[in-house]
Amino acid sequence: MLTRGGSRPAAYAVACALLGGLLPALAVQAASPAEAARAASAGHVSVPAVVSADGLRAALPVGGRVTYALPALPGGGARMLGDWNGDGAQTAGIFDAGQWQLWNQLQRSAPPAVTVTFGQLGDVPVTGDWNGDGITDLGVVRGSEWILALGPVPAGGGTPPVWRDLTFGDGTGTPVTGDWDGDGSDGIGVFRDGRWVLAESVDAPAVAVKAAYGAPGDRPVVGDWDGSGADGLGVVRGSTWYLSNRVERPRSAAHVELAPAVGETPVAWQVANVPGATTCPTAGPGRSGKASWVVPSTQLTSHVVTGVDRIARRVRGSLQQSERYLLGAQYDALWRRTRVYSYLDLLHRSSSAELAIRLPAMSALTVAIGLRTGAYDPTLTGRTRASGVRYVDQLVRSIACAHGSVSPGGWGRGWETGHWAMLTGAAAWLLWDRLTPQTRADVASMVVSEADRLSTQEVPYWGLPDGTILTSGDTKAEENTWNASLLAFAAAMMPSAPRATVWRAQSAELAVAAFSTRADDSSSRLVNGVSLADRLRGFNAYANGTVENHHRIHPDYASNVQLLWTAADFDRLARRRVPVAMFHHGGLVYSAFSTVSYQAGAPSPAGGTFAPPGGTVYRPGHSWIYYPQGDDWGAARRAHFVSLDAHARVYASYLGARGWAAGRALARHETGQRALLASSGATDGRTYSIDPALAAQQDTYPGREEYAAQNLATAWLALYIEKIGVPRLDRGTLGVPVPTTKAPKAPTATRLGP
Repeated sequence: MLTRGGSRPAAYAVACALLGGLLPALAVQAASPAEAARAASAGHVSVPAVVSADGLRAALPVGGRVTYALPALPGGGARMLGDWNGDGAQTAGIFDAGQWQLWNQLQRSAPPAVTVTFGQLGDVPVTGDWNGDGITDLGVVRGSEWILALGPVPAGGGTPPVWRDLTFGDGTGTPVTGDWDGDGSDGIGVFRDGRWVLAESVDAPAVAVKAAYGAPGDRPVVGDWDGSGADGLGVVRGSTWYLSNRVERPRSAAHVELAPAVGETPVAWQVANVPGATTCPTAGPGRSGKASWVVPSTQLTSHVVTGVDRIARRVRGSLQQSERYLLGAQYDALWRRTRVYSYLDLLHRSSSAELAIRLPAMSALTVAIGLRTGAYDPTLTGRTRASGVRYVDQLVRSIACAHGSVSPGGWGRGWETGHWAMLTGAAAWLLWDRLTPQTRADVASMVVSEADRLSTQEVPYWGLPDGTILTSGDTKAEENTWNASLLAFAAAMMPSAPRATVWRAQSAELAVAAFSTRADDSSSRLVNGVSLADRLRGFNAYANGTVENHHRIHPDYASNVQLLWTAADFDRLARRRVPVAMFHHGGLVYSAFSTVSYQAGAPSPAGGTFAPPGGTVYRPGHSWIYYPQGDDWGAARRAHFVSLDAHARVYASYLGARGWAAGRALARHETGQRALLASSGATDGRTYSIDPALAAQQDTYPGREEYAAQNLATAWLALYIEKIGVPRLDRGTLGVPVPTTKAPKAPTATRLGP
């Protein structure tokens, strides 16, 4: 059986072609101004879909397919779809012997938002918006008795009160519901052997319309196929869907091919509708930002940059190998079967939102940088530039669609999510002219949502000015660099956004705090017009520029200083000066890699002792990295040091670093990266071993290939910036109100120094 619920747009004139123009435009009657206004604000359309015991497949309005994993359906249970909370998105529900479980999102696995009891074993569940308030209501059919309740259902469970108990039909046929007259409220009906009996109002079930549409053996479906605000009829015969836009004198306006497999039930799924656009199907009606705020960079070219030096060419070559892997062997393993999907169900690909979002975001940015800076080689990758653009577009579109600012219940607004938004947003920005208006709007919403959140958050610190350590073993340097780079990117990408100046100021605040030392807390030195003493409320690094994370002195987390320098890259691409805050203690941190020497067996301030052989992190004459207390990610990593060194070389005059020259370090570590590639045992461009067990020893991170590729891409981007011209410094005042620091939990704190 088929049900349909949620808010209904009133009738308005729109032609909507299903499945990429395979269906003819559907004519609808002209609407009154009031109805047209309601329709424009609602913007929904029904699409053919099938639901199964564990998922949903659908055909989108202008072409392409989507699939979503759904909560497991118990044996004997019925899958339902509805807008249970009135947020404009139609999501999943389950009816099983009188118990209803309702979810408010499709984009990720979660417990049901509401569980209630309404009905009993043997009842046929129905849903509809009985009172026109935009919320899908519940109902059950018991023979010819229809028992209806109004939503939203009680959040605490229990049993909703009966709103209507009425008699309709003779107890035979399939119950159906729909807004037959476009008034915003659903009526009820019965289908049997191609005959329909429909009542426009649950308050007047005796006033019914009869229609003939279909044949014995057909399966009924009901939906607003043309986005007019009124439901039409449909029948599924084999793999063919015959769809009518009206209930009086129905006739087929469209035929769709979507074959239900064994165990799948045909349904109509209500999705957001932007005429002519492949719209995110799980989107709600609101947006956090506007694509019109985005100013694309004018500093990019698709032509190979000529005149770069040997090491830059080698970095570009390493990047091209990673692109070859992403678009070749990995694409075949992960993405080829999904190429017909307009949107990917990313959040069900992994139990970790980080792996589900960050990994494709890194891949998208890698290929986008190559495409726009002359580092993409179709001959090497085996895929055309157009294929590369489609790859980036599909990943960016899907990640942005899955963000909570676009789709209710999506990812975002949490720890590290600003970094994922920056990776995705940067990939989109680089190819902005190749994206659809809808994808641009979704990307803008994602970036603005994350930037607005971070611009008001308190700056986190590892330690307080008196030496108290708040988070032993866990510097906040990394979090601050993630968030500073997102805010800086957002301001560069959207300089006209209402809060762009606040984003830029908060970015400077976080950048200064990222690798601040205890001495900074009492320093009168001005950075972007504000003294360190006034700006800071703690510190995140040791005085020598090292940082403590995972309860060890950790070079990998110190290397995240490069994210601040990547923010400088974005400012250059936006033709803006870069705040001097982005280089605060950058030279100190970079110098530490080649000047701070560790004695094997000596105690570490992070606890434990230093591992043999001792010495500096950067090894003279070698490409390997010394980890003073070991590395929980694997000691074979090289690509992020390639990016770090490339940026240190490009911004050397702003850093004043001591020790190894960045260019020399870059040459050494790029050689190490190439050695990893050569020893992988594969010829497909992957960095790490083809043996999964050995690869996991080289780097324990599940996204090691994507992480290496993205760092090689940002290394090349830095060298590209060096070629077109390093940005000038912005020494102007950038300050935000400093929130009151919360008191630390004294019992668990330790103290640094006297």
